[in-house]
Amino acid sequence: MRRATPPIRTTLPSERPTRQPRPIPLTNPDAPSSSASPVRVGVIGLGFGVDVHIPALKHLDETDVVAVCSKRPEHAHLVAAQHLVPHVTIDYRNLINHPEVDAVIVATPPALHHQIAIAAIEAGKPILLESPMARSHAEARDLVRMAERAGIVAMVNHEYRHILVRQRAKELIDEGFIGTPYSASMIVYKSALNDAGGRRYGWLMDKSKAGGMLGYAGSHHIDAMRWWLGDVKAVTGGTATLVKQRRLMGSEGSATADADDNFALVMQFMNGAMATIHYSATAAFNWGEQVTLSGSEGSLIIQNEDRLFGARLNDSTLVELPIPSRLFDDLPQFDHYLTAPTARVIREWVRAIRSRTVTSHSFEDGAKVLEVMDGVTKAGAASRWVDVSGKRWPTAPTRLE
Repeated sequence: MRRATPPIRTTLPSERPTRQPRPIPLTNPDAPSSSASPVRVGVIGLGFGVDVHIPALKHLDETDVVAVCSKRPEHAHLVAAQHLVPHVTIDYRNLINHPEVDAVIVATPPALHHQIAIAAIEAGKPILLESPMARSHAEARDLVRMAERAGIVAMVNHEYRHILVRQRAKELIDEGFIGTPYSASMIVYKSALNDAGGRRYGWLMDKSKAGGMLGYAGSHHIDAMRWWLGDVKAVTGGTATLVKQRRLMGSEGSATADADDNFALVMQFMNGAMATIHYSATAAFNWGEQVTLSGSEGSLIIQNEDRLFGARLNDSTLVELPIPSRLFDDLPQFDHYLTAPTARVIREWVRAIRSRTVTSHSFEDGAKVLEVMDGVTKAGAASRWVDVSGKRWPTAPTRLE
């Protein structure tokens, strides 16, 4: 049974806590979550944070939401009142340094991730960053090294890995269903940005604020391809902005969008496999997505978030593959389709905090994704392949065995 939530008491932006944070209890990472006090989490960024992170945190026994931060005070106080969160601030530093905050989730636009993550690392607070983890590979490398030197549990919310059909595809690949991976493709046609008068102008349309669909969606899909097929050796591709005018928020005026709403890329993996990702957010019809993973012994096809098909070598038909019951957990049907996958990442994050060991969704994973993203931008500008093997810019110091 969850603990009763304390009455709301706000933290004003000018208040500076002086007490030291309470240490997080360490437990066996395989022990039941009820064996330790919940990790007290502060959420910075109340867009995706409200839609996805807070519902996940409130449902889990392993976590309590104790603080929220938004640059808009009225929004921050409204969210706190709706979700019975005791501490509110418009300054992320206040949240990070608050003595009742054990760990921090950053769900702001990616342009702010680097500076907020540095503050959390300097405060010694475990952190979960939304993807993409930074504006560039250089910023991501910086965070990898800082977190490693500080010994901080630092992870990236690559929650798409925890969509059940994608999890099952990963199991089947590891079990040899497709044999030696040869090729993969992802085709996505969505209509969210088709109408210039529909979604209003915001950070997603602003290149200077790290907007664009390559980061917003592509970072997750690049991570999925790495997860399924291994490290990427080289990449080529490009981006495009096809709907260039967007209506301003709360106004009939318009602004020029310069962040990409379409992108396409080709990846060559270390093992020789090839993969493509073609993404359009300006389709006239919201067709969704299809992923094909093919190898020497079979093929897998994922359609949207709920259907998985497969065929082995010499099979005459493609059949729908069931999701084993063991992959289903106790999570309910949330309003947002990414809340349950995010809750699964948060559970891994809590286990990592308690064991002080990161085994997945690492900052280095996030940095590898940024290396590929930067490679796509460079490739588009120079019309060439870009080496993203990490040999030129390793993300972490080499360890001698």
